[in-house]
Amino acid sequence: MMSTFEHARANPPKLAGARVVVVGAGRSGQSLARFLLSRGASVVMTDAQPAVALGPDVEGLGREGAVLELGGHRPGTFIGADLIAVSPGVPMGIAPLEEARRKGIRIVAEVELASWFLKGIVIGITGTNGKSTTTALAAYLLAHAGLKAAACGNIGTPLTDFIARDAPDHYYVVELSSFQLEGIQTLRPWIAALLNLTPDHQDRYAAPLDYYRAKSRIFMNQGAADHAIVNRDDPEAWAMAAALKSRLHPFSRALDLPEGACLKGDAIAVRRQGREIRAIPLSAVPLFGTHNLENVMTSLLIADLCGVPLPKAEKGLAAFRGLPHRLEKVRELGGVAWFNDSKATNVGATVKSLLSFPGRVVLILGGKDKGGDFGELRPLIRERVVHLILMGAARDAIATQVGPIAPTTRVVTMQEAVEAARQVAPAGGVVLLAPACASFDQYTGFEARGEDFRRLVNALPA
Repeated sequence: MMSTFEHARANPPKLAGARVVVVGAGRSGQSLARFLLSRGASVVMTDAQPAVALGPDVEGLGREGAVLELGGHRPGTFIGADLIAVSPGVPMGIAPLEEARRKGIRIVAEVELASWFLKGIVIGITGTNGKSTTTALAAYLLAHAGLKAAACGNIGTPLTDFIARDAPDHYYVVELSSFQLEGIQTLRPWIAALLNLTPDHQDRYAAPLDYYRAKSRIFMNQGAADHAIVNRDDPEAWAMAAALKSRLHPFSRALDLPEGACLKGDAIAVRRQGREIRAIPLSAVPLFGTHNLENVMTSLLIADLCGVPLPKAEKGLAAFRGLPHRLEKVRELGGVAWFNDSKATNVGATVKSLLSFPGRVVLILGGKDKGGDFGELRPLIRERVVHLILMGAARDAIATQVGPIAPTTRVVTMQEAVEAARQVAPAGGVVLLAPACASFDQYTGFEARGEDFRRLVNALPA
């Protein structure tokens, strides 16, 4: 266990009387603003969206003492700050932040600022796909074993929320996006996991390498007393391992590893220094999809490093029920299985989703284009997809890049997509929503899109 583990902490600035600008008025921004106000800071909360789009809680912050600047950012506010704290989802390259950076003003992510005031143990999870499932599962395994553990960060609960009830024996399993990692300076996870790297957010990054470098920042403050978990099968992720200063724990579905986690027949083997600690049958894994084996391997390695006996972790794994909108089976109807993978918001995620089915798939793609290369889907579409349903704003772009390799129907709405899929789905086949796009052309997020799909599918008559 880690009673002797010493956390590397920055010397946080004194907040009392400091002028702090919080960028982004979502849940993390609101949590951060309340914490700053409790420490005596002078807080300005700014958001590009108007108050009507942000909900009533933001107005409450105004009554608590924060100055609200909503409906647009004022450059003068940024350059007049002592410190700027940025919420997840806000790109670090927006013009007011660039101007403040030129003025030498300190700019940090919400997770960075929160880490200055936490005594508990930080475990960081990043990667292009699988972050939320792995974060939730790792925290669940620790809590199931009796540790005080919570999933937080980009998964939904801000890290700042835990400062008031923090203690040295608490474990914070933090999902970290590339945007958040761009804003860290001293954050040092005791365990940092990099699940995979495929191009994403190409509407915000000039090149995939810029995105990969942002992800690799999860390791930058680690030292010899820390641990890194890295996907041995992913060439982009594994390339980051050469520069690590921490202790490396690889995982693989393809290779027999003497250290880390790998497949051994019909089981997951966890090994430490050449010795097998535990082989967990695949039948104990409740999550559908081959890619979820990587998420399970990572979570088991985290549990082992945190001192959880692997037989106890195996019991926790069997009880885990997964997260919604991640390759969840909605229903069987007329011999057709309907699956909701609305969280597949990039091409790489859709690839992993398709790999979970041998064939006879009706695939629903589309939404808001994030700059992905849909042409990368051609081999799997040719091999496994019997019909393509292309929906939303990106439908024409997808059709152009994929080409005429499968029968295709173009629609606008989800209702039209479900109706079209019902007409063409073969008996014994699968209808799969794995859009490879963001949802913001028609929805507030992937959750709303997945819920709409689920509602429409459950409403289909037998």
